[in-house]
Amino acid sequence: LARKKMSEPTSPIVRLTRAYRHLERLTELIRIMVKFGFGDVFDLLGLGDLLAKARKLAGLAAIDIQATRPRRLRLALQEMGLVFVKLGQYLSTRQDILAENYLDELSLLQDAVPPLPGSEISEIISSQLNQGCLINISPEPLAAASIGQVHSAELSEDKREVVVKIRRPGLQKQIDTDLEILAFIADLVEKHLLFLDYVHASDLVNEFKRNLTSELNFRLEAVNIERFGRLYANDPQVKIPKVFKSLCTTDILVMERVGGLKADDVEGLKVMGISPSEVASIFSRVALEQMMEIGLFHADPHPGNILVQSGPKLAFMDFGLVGALDRRSRESLLSLAVGVVTLNETKAARAVLRLTIHPDNVDFEALEREVGLFMETHLSGSLGEIRLGDLLKDVLELMSQHNLRAPQNLLLLIKALVQYESLGLRLDPDFKVVEVAGPQIATIYRKRFSPLYWFDSSVRGALVAADTVENLPSDFKNLFRTLKSGRLPADLTIKDLDRLGRSITEAGYRLSFALVLASLVIGSAVVIHSKVPPLWRGFPVLGLVGFLGAGLVGFWLLVDFLRK
Repeated sequence: LARKKMSEPTSPIVRLTRAYRHLERLTELIRIMVKFGFGDVFDLLGLGDLLAKARKLAGLAAIDIQATRPRRLRLALQEMGLVFVKLGQYLSTRQDILAENYLDELSLLQDAVPPLPGSEISEIISSQLNQGCLINISPEPLAAASIGQVHSAELSEDKREVVVKIRRPGLQKQIDTDLEILAFIADLVEKHLLFLDYVHASDLVNEFKRNLTSELNFRLEAVNIERFGRLYANDPQVKIPKVFKSLCTTDILVMERVGGLKADDVEGLKVMGISPSEVASIFSRVALEQMMEIGLFHADPHPGNILVQSGPKLAFMDFGLVGALDRRSRESLLSLAVGVVTLNETKAARAVLRLTIHPDNVDFEALEREVGLFMETHLSGSLGEIRLGDLLKDVLELMSQHNLRAPQNLLLLIKALVQYESLGLRLDPDFKVVEVAGPQIATIYRKRFSPLYWFDSSVRGALVAADTVENLPSDFKNLFRTLKSGRLPADLTIKDLDRLGRSITEAGYRLSFALVLASLVIGSAVVIHSKVPPLWRGFPVLGLVGFLGAGLVGFWLLVDFLRK
């Protein structure tokens, strides 16, 4: 119930009204799904009327219906537009929900679209920024996507080269419409497809909505860039572009233009005299530092978002998707890593529980045994033989078997780790992220026993305790006010409530039969006393039949009573 309340700020009836307000768009989406061979999904969701209409409009000849189902899903999402392309990209990170063949296919989704004309770009910039603050804006974009496109320009005051990221106009209405339809479909999934209860469709849509809303707001991306800039200001191996926050709006992002080679350009790196294996090692160091120490990590480290400069130095781009891990999660990750390396299944199992969302009745001993078997299976060889991507996929499968659900930040971390390993293997076929990361994890773990770490933990604990003590008077005041009003909430859990309900129901049935029995006896006695014809040997037939029926019912009740 708590999950339902948190994930459904809008009632299903309101969502239904809003969704059918966009009936034309809903029918169009169903038409596309039918076209790509997914009509059965909407039939299961109870949208048969719309499905019949959409089937008349769908043209199956437009695609190869013999293509694999994952590929047809990707093509369908591509045709549906921005929101569904982004949904597919988001689902490609949910290893806990989709099978590997779907994940691989959805990861290929591209949201490239024809660029906006230069005149429209100039109009957007002039309407939101001071006239003349940017000059020499390139009419042709450096890159174009469904949300926005990037142009080169110069600052008028010092001729510094910058890039300008501009959001496409008119997106909000389309996005709002599709998000309302998605919320409506999520309600239908939870109502009709009970076998998909583990998906938590409403939670998934709400989470996707938050991610998409953040990606649409360029001010938030500017804040992310500034945060990473401060963290790596003194790191000679990492370059974070400077963001010009005074020139940034919700629709426009202006930042320093940086050069370099794409991270997976192995031949280009060799020409520059840069060792690809050294670059892979820097990737590993930066990734672990962000995830295990800083708690803030770039969640989309594909080669297009990372450039390599001479040094070598890594220049990170596109901070629209950033993951965050709090102190407790980072410590749990470290405990998990240590538990795995030392083959301590108890320590590893406890860390897994702290990292996941799980019911209270998890069988810890069974989980501990499974973790031990998992480590024995995967870590029996040398660390150099381990593939992190395969290992993490098996971890997610193990979690699913024990009804453990990974939160979004953990899924983003797993996705980023897999991307880092993939990039490292392109740079160096012998790259072993687990082997490279071992010494760094050991260093981080040793820091937990330093006096500075314990002093910092003590200060944090003291501040929390002081805050708790400070709030005690107001907390007690609220408690006494609630007690005085007589409205103290209580959460009661009654064991065997279902069995109690069945017992009450059976007692009701027996009472009903007893009342019928009494009525038959009294009614039959009245009939016999009144001598109502027809008669048999001087006795009314109806009265005799009534007594016979009462006797049978009474005998059955007696047998049932003795049996139970």
